[in-house]
Amino acid sequence: MPGTSIGEQKLPWNSGSDPPSRQSSVGPSEVIDHTKEDFNRDETARATGYMGRSSVIAWLQTLTKEVNQECESWPPNSSDTGEDNGVPSPSLTPRPDGQSHPLVASSNFYLDDLDLPAIEPLDASDVPSRDTATKLLNAYLHSVHPSFPIIGISTFLSQFQVFFNQPPVKPGKKWLAILNLIFAIGAKYAHITNVEWKCGEDDDLIYFSKARSLSLEDKLLHHPDLQQLQVEGLASLYLLASGHINRAWKLSGSAMRGAFALGLHLRNVGVCTSDTSKEIRYRVWWSLYTLDHLLSAMTGRPSCIVDNSCTTPLPVPFDESDFQREEVVRMIGDTTRGNSGQLDRIPPVCPSASDLSTTLDPETTDGTANTKTPGSSMVEYLKNLSPCMSLYFLQLSTLTSINKRMTAKLYGPEAMHSPWPSKEFTIQSLMLEIDSWFMNLPSAYDFTSTQMSQCPTSQRMSLALLFYSTKIGITRPCLCRLDSTRSQGEKTFDFCTKTAAECVESACHMLTLLPESPDATLLYKVSPWWCILHYLMQAATVLLLELTFRAQHVPDKASIVSKAAKKALEWLSAMSTFDVASERAWRLCDGFLRRLAPHVGVDIEDFPTAGDTAGDATPDAQFDDPEDTAACRTSADNLTTELDAIVCSPMNESNSPLHGPIPFELDSSDPFDFLKTDKSVSGRNTFDDLFPYDADTGQITGSFFPPGNNIDFDLGCFCGDPIFWEE
Repeated sequence: MPGTSIGEQKLPWNSGSDPPSRQSSVGPSEVIDHTKEDFNRDETARATGYMGRSSVIAWLQTLTKEVNQECESWPPNSSDTGEDNGVPSPSLTPRPDGQSHPLVASSNFYLDDLDLPAIEPLDASDVPSRDTATKLLNAYLHSVHPSFPIIGISTFLSQFQVFFNQPPVKPGKKWLAILNLIFAIGAKYAHITNVEWKCGEDDDLIYFSKARSLSLEDKLLHHPDLQQLQVEGLASLYLLASGHINRAWKLSGSAMRGAFALGLHLRNVGVCTSDTSKEIRYRVWWSLYTLDHLLSAMTGRPSCIVDNSCTTPLPVPFDESDFQREEVVRMIGDTTRGNSGQLDRIPPVCPSASDLSTTLDPETTDGTANTKTPGSSMVEYLKNLSPCMSLYFLQLSTLTSINKRMTAKLYGPEAMHSPWPSKEFTIQSLMLEIDSWFMNLPSAYDFTSTQMSQCPTSQRMSLALLFYSTKIGITRPCLCRLDSTRSQGEKTFDFCTKTAAECVESACHMLTLLPESPDATLLYKVSPWWCILHYLMQAATVLLLELTFRAQHVPDKASIVSKAAKKALEWLSAMSTFDVASERAWRLCDGFLRRLAPHVGVDIEDFPTAGDTAGDATPDAQFDDPEDTAACRTSADNLTTELDAIVCSPMNESNSPLHGPIPFELDSSDPFDFLKTDKSVSGRNTFDDLFPYDADTGQITGSFFPPGNNIDFDLGCFCGDPIFWEE
């Protein structure tokens, strides 16, 4: 059998075969229900903590073991050093003495081992100028809020105006903590996107430190309230964006337990809370739900959320600016709306259908709810709606719930005790479910379409990344050496081979979302920038594993796997300019690739070394340049031809989510533009913008006064905490 080439070199083996002395160390559905490592042994181990099998860090451990054994099986003259290129391979993932498996911390590229700088002394009441504050707020609103609507934005913007327009009115500590966390996230985003107006490099740390002193450091024994949940949720997101995922996971867990304590996991049918407030609370819940699951998946740790115990309805597919529309009022006020606990009992064509099953059908004109064939009618109803932030967030929440079921069913300890046929059935069921989700996605969010879309680029990109990430997670248990499945029968062998190929193809599909010329600043602008490193590392690790397996699952596409792996590393290199965690991840993967290259025939002669500056990776690439577009189109077309699509083909990169204008400008002078309402803010009565009265909803939203009888009138952003008091 002729050898297969990867890149431009011939493989020194027959494709799909092992060296005589090589035995597989990986089998299908690699799930464990025990640990051998002491995670309390030292500060480094505690900083990383336990990482379960769904974590990319655990995948890197597997990759380390495979690469070590792969390289050891070759003669000494086939060294790991990559001497053909004169570049030594960094030994970043050594196997510790006396252990057969590398320590978890050796594969960790996040930053929890670094201390959070404490910047003191700080005046917590000190705020930036109105102009800077507006820019930071806009950066947060446009880049984070659509995916994380944890604050009631209409009320918050009114309060923001009051805060800067009327200096005598002073905020309470929790409100000020929320404001500083928004500034911290906005400043972090401004830094990594390299905007012209960005301030100091450590401004995000300053704002975060203020928030810590205001409402985090002394709240351990306090009873939870809605504002504190928002503080902890925003702080967790900031820590995630800063590369501190262990700390973020811990804080997110605190917020989730507070949400349980306040009953946010249940449908609210009470009459003392307005329907608008109920809907915004539902969004607080789903914001925390999506964040907590993301962190659980990244760490591989069990979630504290049991979906069958939760009845919180999914958010309605309309933004706050539409809450006064008659049909939206009826939808929000419908106490019989389906709940998240029904997701498992809904046909997989659209898990969110039952959550809106009693809302109006598009053709209903008599003001009554349509109750016929709710599943199919609501699928069509959602498809026919105009794109908006809330429709996107509904789709994101639904896809997250599928991802969560995948993590629990395939990577939990209970999966180890299931017979393999049961695992096959679970994988097939999850694949049908996610494929059905995609098939019923509203056309505006179809990330494989070459048609122009009305929805923002960042929203399509976010759904695309989570979609491919979920498919990678579903199929990853089958990505193992073929010899480990042959002994389990022909049927299992065929299933694992096909499913592993889908895993590799999903990783390639994820990378076809990105142009060939890396531009980290643009990627951050049009992606969920706080977790984009996680997605890229998932794809990179899968591709490196497949290279270690010598492209056994896709032998006729070995060169595509090689190119995709190198592309992933090039993007990590570009991101290293702005992010230390990305630099660590790049160096880790670069070490793997350089160790593998002499053995698997990957050409890395023109590949940047770890000593090169990441800024050399064409940071100023233009995505609408004709030559670049043509090159991207050619590459994507080749991938489309060579890869067998599962549900959707790789996108033409000239029409990918990254191709096109940025959907917003961060220096907008009026944050109220974010709401895109037909109302004129300037036309309002001066007192309409004053907290606690919200002119949009007609609700009392809080109190100007220090707490006496501290009544929770409404949510907006702030409950149970004095928002303003007079000096």
